Amino acid sequence: MRHARSAVLLKEDVMSLLPRGESKRCLVTGAAGFIGCHVARLLVEAGHEVAAIDDLSGGFLENVPEVCLFDPLSVNDSLDLLFERFRPEFVYHLAAYAAEGLSHHIPGFNYTNNLLGTANVLKTAHRWEVKHFVFTSSIAAYGHPETEEPFDELTVARPCDPYGIAKLACEQHLRAFRDYFGGPDYTIFRPHNVFGPRQNIADPYRNVVGIFFRCALQGEPMPVFGDGSQTRSFSYISMVAECIAAAPWVSAARGRVINVGGDEPMSVRRLAETIAEVMDVPCNVQELEPRAEVLHAHCRHDLAQQLFPEAYKESVGIAEGLRRTAEFVRSHPIPKPTECPCPIEIADRLPPSWAPRLDSDQ
Repeated sequence: MRHARSAVLLKEDVMSLLPRGESKRCLVTGAAGFIGCHVARLLVEAGHEVAAIDDLSGGFLENVPEVCLFDPLSVNDSLDLLFERFRPEFVYHLAAYAAEGLSHHIPGFNYTNNLLGTANVLKTAHRWEVKHFVFTSSIAAYGHPETEEPFDELTVARPCDPYGIAKLACEQHLRAFRDYFGGPDYTIFRPHNVFGPRQNIADPYRNVVGIFFRCALQGEPMPVFGDGSQTRSFSYISMVAECIAAAPWVSAARGRVINVGGDEPMSVRRLAETIAEVMDVPCNVQELEPRAEVLHAHCRHDLAQQLFPEAYKESVGIAEGLRRTAEFVRSHPIPKPTECPCPIEIADRLPPSWAPRLDSDQ
């Protein structure tokens, strides 16, 4: 099924560094979402045929490039007809419900959407002889750090929420699947705190950068759990999407888990201040009751820089990335709020700031 969409690339989008040669057939799941749409655009720009699926529960149809073959499918739907029709050579599996904190309260939905959905896409890919499967995991797979050192790919993964557990389980399933069936080849990325144009700023439960931009636009206080001293390395989308899109062409990336993202640490409070600066509004922070979360989560990217040097050479820092994002959000209407896609399964310990929106009896 095809839909009318804009084919125009944003001027913020980095020109593709992907090899330009024989066109490949690429399927992108979650292509109406944030990272997925940028990966799809890079593939299209590099001259590849792209099929896209998304259930549109958190993404937007206008994010999907016009030239893509689009089907409004969930990753838990039967996908054989699509695979039979399109015969993808590469699959980029980016569809997920990436709400770490909320995943404690919707564990059943989390595992169905993230783990079982991945198993469904992978088994279909195998049946239709897909050559390479690119999977986006998450820094959430690491869990709480045991030292002050950034995570590297050898750090033991001990996820501390259902979302991270699902992502790690997907990684292990991919390895076991390839070892048992002999394919498809795979590359696993662990991105973290990615932001930029086309991010959903209307989701109140995930993506702190998007939440802060919406608050700045609407003149509302920016909600911070605790005192805002938590630190992350916020990562602008261009370099992250470039690495993900290029993976099937990088032989040394096969069978690897790769951290991908930025190296600049920033506290959540400083993030709020910086977004207020680029939006030219007063910085109004509302401190909320602290929640159970990793306080300082950062990764090393030596492997990604070695495998994708051109992408890292063109990387954009936090300050410039926030400026570009501000330009985008100012020129686009705020979407309707993206509510939790399922009833709350466990209301106990639900953050008070979320409780009014989340009725356990819905």
